[in-house]
Amino acid sequence: MPLPASAQTLTLWNPFTGPDGGFFKQIVDDYNAATPECQITVQTQPGGEYVAKLEAARDGNALPQIIAAGYDGLPGLSESKIVTPIDDLASAAGMSESTFPAAIWNAGIWKGQRLGIPIDTHPMTFYYNKKLFRDAGLDPETPPTDMASFEAVIKAVKEKTGKDGYQMVSSGPGASFLVGIQFASLFYQAGGKWTSDDYSEATFNSEAGIKAAEYLAKLVNELGVPKVESDAEIAAFKQGKNAMVFSGIWESSGYNDALGADLGVGPIPSILGDGAWGGSHNLAVTAGATPDQRMCAYNFIDTFSRNSIKWAAAGQVPARNEVRESADLTGATEGLLPIIAKVAPIAETVQFLPSIPGGGDILFAANGAGEAAVFVIGGKGAKEALDAAALFNTDILKTNKERYGY
Repeated sequence: MPLPASAQTLTLWNPFTGPDGGFFKQIVDDYNAATPECQITVQTQPGGEYVAKLEAARDGNALPQIIAAGYDGLPGLSESKIVTPIDDLASAAGMSESTFPAAIWNAGIWKGQRLGIPIDTHPMTFYYNKKLFRDAGLDPETPPTDMASFEAVIKAVKEKTGKDGYQMVSSGPGASFLVGIQFASLFYQAGGKWTSDDYSEATFNSEAGIKAAEYLAKLVNELGVPKVESDAEIAAFKQGKNAMVFSGIWESSGYNDALGADLGVGPIPSILGDGAWGGSHNLAVTAGATPDQRMCAYNFIDTFSRNSIKWAAAGQVPARNEVRESADLTGATEGLLPIIAKVAPIAETVQFLPSIPGGGDILFAANGAGEAAVFVIGGKGAKEALDAAALFNTDILKTNKERYGY
């Protein structure tokens, strides 16, 4: 991608407050060292305040020129006049649906225009403790792949070791999110769709949604899986007290540090079918970029995408096909890359929430599907809980559809 005639300075905002933030900054520092024409300053903003700070920056004519954001946030940021279309970047850089898995690529489109370039996917991932498998008389190299084998592990670990085979989040500040991504994965496996085709009606109270929520409750009611507060299941897994966990790929670093060679990883079992929830970070350019700054932004985004093996080292699955399939990843032996290599095939089947304003709220916000699933785990009827949440979200969908004209 071309560079401007005169040197430019840019600011890049991102929400990476964990260990991945250090990797991200190093990638930018390496780019700055190699590209004197474009000097980028990284600023990390807490995720919960991200949109509000961007809106304040817009109102104060102080927008960063580049942002990293979740795909589901891009439509709203476009309607707020914060991010701008970058179809010309995709065209000039030779990026298309053949460069990325179709679902990841299409998630960055809103009203027929491309708003972001995907740099990763962070899918729901299956982790298990090989030592607990051995202690329970199970083959640590043969993890469960379906409902029957998953439930068999839960029973065997409890009977043979006294430890938990699985733990179910049912309360705590992160419950709607952590239960939500489990519900979403099972919902996809059962063939569910979040909304009607025209995005005017929430449809997660379908048979697929009921099956997904009822299975989570079944784990507690019939398999005896203990109910815990959010993040307790993560801590127990690290401590060797919980044999299996469904987590986002971002937990890989902590799990690897805790379990080392005893960490098993792979796709989640096909309990109701095939499929898994996932998110995706995109790089986008804002309305605050001048034409010369936009040239730098485009050059940086293209460079980041082509060299996203560096981002994989932070524990993210690269979005770009050629990077996921490269020997640098498939043959990796150090750090988190061997884990990412095992998980990388999920990128081909990962599924997403609708790319509409507030699309993520359907699952994660108050009165969303994740909260409804928490209620079901707590004893509420699945149809009742999901019907109430779907009705609430249908009202929002109708309002947004009229407001944003889609």
